Amino acid sequence: MIRRAFTLIELLVVIAIIAILAAILFPVFAQAKEAAKATQVLAQMKQVGTGMYLYGSDYDDMFIKWYTRTNLPANGYYRDDLLSWPIAINPYMKSGLPDRNNPGVATGARVPPTGLMNSILWDEAKWTKGADMADCDGNGTPGSGLPPGVWVPVRWIHSHYGIGFGAIYGSGTIADPLANMAGSAGGTGATMSMTTPARVAETIIITDGFTGVLAGGGFGTTMGCESAFMYKGGGNAIFVDSHAKFIKGNNERYVMQNSAGLWVRKYHYVAE
Repeated sequence: MIRRAFTLIELLVVIAIIAILAAILFPVFAQAKEAAKATQVLAQMKQVGTGMYLYGSDYDDMFIKWYTRTNLPANGYYRDDLLSWPIAINPYMKSGLPDRNNPGVATGARVPPTGLMNSILWDEAKWTKGADMADCDGNGTPGSGLPPGVWVPVRWIHSHYGIGFGAIYGSGTIADPLANMAGSAGGTGATMSMTTPARVAETIIITDGFTGVLAGGGFGTTMGCESAFMYKGGGNAIFVDSHAKFIKGNNERYVMQNSAGLWVRKYHYVAE
């Protein structure tokens, strides 16, 4: 009887080929999985943008403030003295109300956001990495953008997204482009009309970022450059006209010249 079998060398060759294929395909599968999650987050943000737009329609076309005062006691990490924009916008989405019943709120443990305000791809390390960059909030060293003990680790997270509050900075040069971010200040600060931005389809109002209670008990929000490394080498953004899309890298790096010849941040400049 004639018998045939694989030799040891043949088996080793087959194993080596399988290993090579696995090394090639596993990263592809991981990228595909991340892309699918990013698409889900983008769909969520589109709904948040619609909620923001509906809110403005009921409030004389004014941007929602990132927080408003309630005149109640702060009550520790609950921060009952203010009303965050995720809470204010909730009636227009019926999803994403901060989890007040989680016992971690009272103790200062991390409490994640819910519903549409919870991004399955949000990562504190990637968020702080964007903030630490020299072209964002820091100087390139870890902890320089969002200081530990003051900002991180974060506590009661209201949203994995941050909203604009009308900051103005920059000189208008190519090295220091002018920014005039859309949005309304918090508390009793000034409000901005949703009709103020000249290019509503190109002006960002919400990005991947953060809104909630900080390590030191304060309340904060970040939008813009902090989303530079959230996923796929960038992050999602919601524009004034309520549509959302992915932007590669730091969305504050994109510059252009306005009609007066000044260099401005393309996605963060409300006037033409």
